[in-house]
Amino acid sequence: MLTRRTMLGGAVAAALVEGRGLGTVARSVAAQGVPGAATLRKRLGARMLMRGNPDYEAMRQLAVFNARKPNRFPNAIVMAESVDDVQNAVRYAKARGWKVGIRSGGHGWVGSHMRDGALLISLANLRELRVEPETMTAIISPSITGDGLNAVLQGEHKLMTPSAHGVSVGMGGFVMCGGHGWNSRVWGPGCQQLKAIDVIDADGNLIHATAEEHNDWLWAARGAGPGYFGAAVRYYLQVHPMPQVMRRNGYTFDLSHLEEVTAFLRNNTPKFPAHLEVVMLGRMIDGRPGLFVGASGFGSEEEVRGALDAFDAAPVFRKAATRKVQQPFVAPSRYESPTESLPAGYRIVIDNIWTNAPSEQLVPLMRSLFENLPGERFNIFFQCWGPVREVPNAAYSVQGEIYISANAVYMDEAEDAKNDAWALDAIRRLHPISVGAQMNDENMALDPQRYLSEEASKRLEELRARYDPEGRFVSFLMKA
Repeated sequence: MLTRRTMLGGAVAAALVEGRGLGTVARSVAAQGVPGAATLRKRLGARMLMRGNPDYEAMRQLAVFNARKPNRFPNAIVMAESVDDVQNAVRYAKARGWKVGIRSGGHGWVGSHMRDGALLISLANLRELRVEPETMTAIISPSITGDGLNAVLQGEHKLMTPSAHGVSVGMGGFVMCGGHGWNSRVWGPGCQQLKAIDVIDADGNLIHATAEEHNDWLWAARGAGPGYFGAAVRYYLQVHPMPQVMRRNGYTFDLSHLEEVTAFLRNNTPKFPAHLEVVMLGRMIDGRPGLFVGASGFGSEEEVRGALDAFDAAPVFRKAATRKVQQPFVAPSRYESPTESLPAGYRIVIDNIWTNAPSEQLVPLMRSLFENLPGERFNIFFQCWGPVREVPNAAYSVQGEIYISANAVYMDEAEDAKNDAWALDAIRRLHPISVGAQMNDENMALDPQRYLSEEASKRLEELRARYDPEGRFVSFLMKA
């Protein structure tokens, strides 16, 4: 039976329980030289919306990208406009004995930052974006989107950094949950780009964490995602020279070729050059389930042309219904046009796994996933990620050669339960070959899986007990 312990790799997870005791909060914060609740409330002014405020519900709705809004209601929402606001908001929550949830980009479909009775701090209005080409560093607020960041990096500096494949995803959750983005097979996942971080602790203090100073905070920020025990307010990200060439091949297939295409992708995943990013998307094509395969190349003209030509030479691609090769593009970009796999304005449910299963185990399981798409925008995402490389000094610790997610995308609220069941059933069929799940698309509340290694999970909870002993910051959402 899966429990919180097994889901997070065996850590003692009592600290994750939402009802963690805050009885010691009653001690006077004023006695510590910190302003009282009334003073802090005044400092925050109109930026704090108490529940009952006419604008509260609109802000609550905006705090989650998913059109399926959580049925959870914070006591108040702070629309922070500065790091000082975040510090004052955390101190206010401490004075009131409230927990704190942090909304950075808001793209996590679960909305785990939104909790009943907590203080929700939105970082949406923190918009810092600076580039230091001399140190190859981008300094950003977590709410900055990947496409916004890379537009500046590419347009003004001919630089780039991994960002999400969804063009509207904020860098906050992308980085802290792992971040399997553009050209990450060369540069590493998003969390590996995090050189330093500014974070607000449970007492409202600002900490600058690097590998040399306050490394515990940096280590946890690299992969703990919604289980982080602080409020990250500024990232210092490694940036890279922009690849000279970005091109891709795209193919569509009838579903009758699923097994052959899947076998080719799985068998060749460890052999694909690092600068080639390969995905398969199961989606509706002309009213029936079909396949899209994309191969995106990054590098020099010679590298990219050679890799894409070699990919296209595989006999399986002679069976494609449509074929486009050597197409220039600029990342971040959509995998397929004009439809994004997770578009705004829709209700979304996701579940996922990592797997290292060989082709003979993986291929027979695919048909039940790919042929059962209940709606036009439902899709199965299949990414060739391997070979796996360890990320040093990071909580991020679970990955596999192949990533698979089931994505329910729909409009009708009446279909919520049915579509929960569809995503869960699709991924549970793969549990026998799973090595864990990806934090970026986590569904812990409905499908507890292994998101961190046992060692990383144990260390994370030890650090939480040390740096946030009262459980001020909400952790992993374990109940829907």
